[in-house]
Amino acid sequence: MRMVEAAKQALGSLGGGPATAQAVYDEIIKRELFTFGAKNPVSVLSSTMRKATEGSPRLSGAAVFSSPAKGTYQLK
Repeated sequence: MRMVEAAKQALGSLGGGPATAQAVYDEIIKRELFTFGAKNPVSVLSSTMRKATEGSPRLSGAAVFSSPAKGTYQLK
């Protein structure tokens, strides 16, 4: 499973958002959805989620998330 899919599933189990990258990370680890190899996995997750967020200049394809407030994400 890709990181963005793990984040999507984790957010879904958290009620769809809004949630911080830390909360999403904690849910991913709890549910064993993805294995992170980075030294700062929350930062990597946040960056990945930002790239898949509505309005992101780096968005490639359909948005998966929206950001109702700085540092929070919810399912689109």
